[in-house]
Amino acid sequence: MKKITTIVKALSFVFAIGVPTSAFHAQDRNGTEISIKDLPKISVNSSIGNFQVGFSGTDVSADFLSAHLGEWLGTSSDHTFTFVKASTDELGIKHSVYQHFYKGIKVADEVILLHEKEGKITFVNGELSRDIHLDIKQPLTRTEVESIVNADMRAANVTFDEFDQVITKVITGKEVSLHLTNQINALSLKSLDSYMYYIDNTTKQIVKKLEKIHHHNIPVSNVAPLVDASSTSATYYKGNQQITVDSYNGSYRLRDNARNIHTLNGTNWDGNGTAAGGLTGNITEYTNATANFTATETKPPVEVHWAMKTAYDYYVNRHNRNSYDNNGSIIRNYYNINFNRNSSTGAAQTPENGVNAAAIDTQGIVAMVYGNGAYQGQAGYFYPFVALDVAGHEYSHLMVSRTANLAYQGESGALNESFADIFGASIEFYSNLSPNWTIGEGIPNPALGFTYLRSMSNPNSGPAALSSQQPDTYQGTYWANTAGPYSQANDFGGVHTNSGVGNYWFYLLSVGGSGTNDIGNAFSVTGITIQKAEKIAYRTLANYLTANSQFVDAYNLSKQAVTDLYGASSNEQLQNVKAWYAVGFGNGLLATNEVGNKLENQFNIYPNPAKGGIFTIENTKNEAVFELYDVSGRLIKKAEKLNRGKNNIHIDGVQKGVYLVKINSEGSTVSKKIVVE
Repeated sequence: MKKITTIVKALSFVFAIGVPTSAFHAQDRNGTEISIKDLPKISVNSSIGNFQVGFSGTDVSADFLSAHLGEWLGTSSDHTFTFVKASTDELGIKHSVYQHFYKGIKVADEVILLHEKEGKITFVNGELSRDIHLDIKQPLTRTEVESIVNADMRAANVTFDEFDQVITKVITGKEVSLHLTNQINALSLKSLDSYMYYIDNTTKQIVKKLEKIHHHNIPVSNVAPLVDASSTSATYYKGNQQITVDSYNGSYRLRDNARNIHTLNGTNWDGNGTAAGGLTGNITEYTNATANFTATETKPPVEVHWAMKTAYDYYVNRHNRNSYDNNGSIIRNYYNINFNRNSSTGAAQTPENGVNAAAIDTQGIVAMVYGNGAYQGQAGYFYPFVALDVAGHEYSHLMVSRTANLAYQGESGALNESFADIFGASIEFYSNLSPNWTIGEGIPNPALGFTYLRSMSNPNSGPAALSSQQPDTYQGTYWANTAGPYSQANDFGGVHTNSGVGNYWFYLLSVGGSGTNDIGNAFSVTGITIQKAEKIAYRTLANYLTANSQFVDAYNLSKQAVTDLYGASSNEQLQNVKAWYAVGFGNGLLATNEVGNKLENQFNIYPNPAKGGIFTIENTKNEAVFELYDVSGRLIKKAEKLNRGKNNIHIDGVQKGVYLVKINSEGSTVSKKIVVE
């Protein structure tokens, strides 16, 4: 296993800002002084505050930038940035995380990511709100906050943790507002519900709540020594498979101690759990007199156990990741859990309790739970929700929560679901047992008229009866409304629907394909293999995305991931750009040298966001031409000449949104994002 170095400082250095720019200088390798004003300029991509800055062609030390981070970011002295952690990956690139604070209050989800190699900055991205104007007030009491949450949840035995005062962003469509809030995590295992709540300090209203249990649902005595044993056991869908069990008190159980996988029986679970990480209360072991589990009733849990072994091995061998958290933590599986408990009493109910699978990661409880397929209390409609790609999907949700931790609402939630599908499919292909590009094949009874839950190769073709028809183009056919307020009723802004866009990008990047998308753009992609595509997806997620990343951020940051892995001008980069064009991003004409070329520092665009129908492109060197596109690739403004110096660009009539400024100079191309407000 390759070595990965991780550094975490409990007592962090805080970098204050507001010192005059002229005071900060560094030297490049030739001894030439550079200052903050010479560094690449920040261009914010959206009202959420996402940004990406390439440092290709510069020679800026990580020490210099981190020491003067706030000055470069252009924030006032009310803002500070605290070092959180750093890790160095197998390519030798170091990734450092800094948390944003305003007047000493944490700005939730806002982190700055510094990427460096051999001590030199290569790329910076993150989320940043520069203009915060909030009065810091005395927080609400914990008693007040818990009372508000209890009234909203109306559930039995709610427990709380992570109580803190934070500034949070509330996203409603394209509008973003900032609130001073009390944050608290609430969990009711009786109703199998958990949310992170944000309560406004002034109005005492719930301004945001994020689901912490990610469902793959259809909307409808004496300790004995542990000894692992090899087993050939019967799964539900994949026949006999090799698994590891352990010998315990004269029998065998579904535990793989080498991989730290525990598979348990949740049939009689009473809704209790422990902070130690697992569910308790009538949870029992699956046991057998011999090491080989072959009985009909154990086929579903054996499938889960084998699926987790496969998922564990996939992440170790493909991504050098030891368990979902990269720390070898216990992987807990519970089969036949009742999902539809009464919200006020916790009593078990029958409707649709089996048509579900979910990942739980809240208040110290980390587990995956799987339904038996019963629909409205009746068997025969669906089979157990234990298929390899479904189990891999839930396991990958746990991995996502320990990397970018994509907020489970709107576009970031759709990305969360998409990455879970991407790696669920990748795990199935890793097994090499009749892999395919549908999710959950075999779970629906064919008598229903469909045999899978959704399709990655043709997202539009998902079963309408399951509301599984998904878009294959950003904001195209079947695109779900992403506006809040968010709840289970609107699928938290279409997280299970809009994920089809990311799924189709990954499919095309892996396999290739051609056609015309929903906005009329013809595309042709040559697949680079799933093995390369999954490396790009994992690197984008684990090293570059942040909590509120949108699809446009995944597009931009995947290009940096490809640059790291295969080079800015590689065929892999070309096909990546083409695959994103196929699902509605870019213009299809971007040269592969657009990423990381030396034009980055020649042009500065401001103000960004642009207001009043005008913005400026400052050209510091040679003459150039520019074009303006929207994120779908539609030409908004035809080519115009850019003189040296300041060029005022009039955009009267251009609607609010995110746009791409494509600049060509002396045969090279650079693309910069601008937000129009």
